[in-house]
Amino acid sequence: MTLRADAPESSEVARALLASAVVKTKIWVERNGRFAVGDGGLRLLLGILQHGSLLAAAREIGWSYRHAWGYLRRAEAVLGAPLTEARPGKGTARGTSLTEMGRLVIERLAEVRNRIDDAVGASGPTAADVAARGRRSARGEAARGKTSRISRYRDGDWRR
Repeated sequence: MTLRADAPESSEVARALLASAVVKTKIWVERNGRFAVGDGGLRLLLGILQHGSLLAAAREIGWSYRHAWGYLRRAEAVLGAPLTEARPGKGTARGTSLTEMGRLVIERLAEVRNRIDDAVGASGPTAADVAARGRRSARGEAARGKTSRISRYRDGDWRR
């Protein structure tokens, strides 16, 4: 269907089409033109702050542990400072905590995300959008000749 500017119904059709459209925004931090942390990283860092564990934070947002770990390592390389630090110990004492840089990244991204959402409504990626970035696709694995394997454990944790 072609819309002509001079047709009287074209503006009505255009308004109807636009009414069903959704405005989306993404935010990110970059340094020297290199991506460091975005909306997904913000959710990951908030999860680490809440749970004290990279594994729990990754599971909460639907990312694999490997993707989350690699994401943080790349962000730290770009920013030139660690975002997290390991908490050695046994049991619940063990885990991951945020460094001062990690807390500053959360503050900055959350401030900008909140200002955008206040202005135009919630427009950032949904939880499903963020989760999709950290999962392996079935197509990608099939193309590499890998088939999906069933984990020995129900929760998918292979490290026991």
